Amino acid sequence: MEKIPKASSWNLPPTDKQVRAITRLAIILGYHEPVEERPSNRWEARNMIAGFIAELKVREELKRRRNVQT
Repeated sequence: MEKIPKASSWNLPPTDKQVRAITRLAIILGYHEPVEERPSNRWEARNMIAGFIAELKVREELKRRRNVQT
């Protein structure tokens, strides 16, 4: 894991855009808990968004494969 300098903007609270993206992706993925409150900084928010996008791609691929087989 990278060492982030204390003065880095990654340590600031998540941006409004990041919080909205997390909320939108959580709704699409069907999460019922308030996950947008979890990240404490921009770095964690960025990683959460990337994880949600990856999960969404995996789910879409699985759904596509099921539709092709039937």
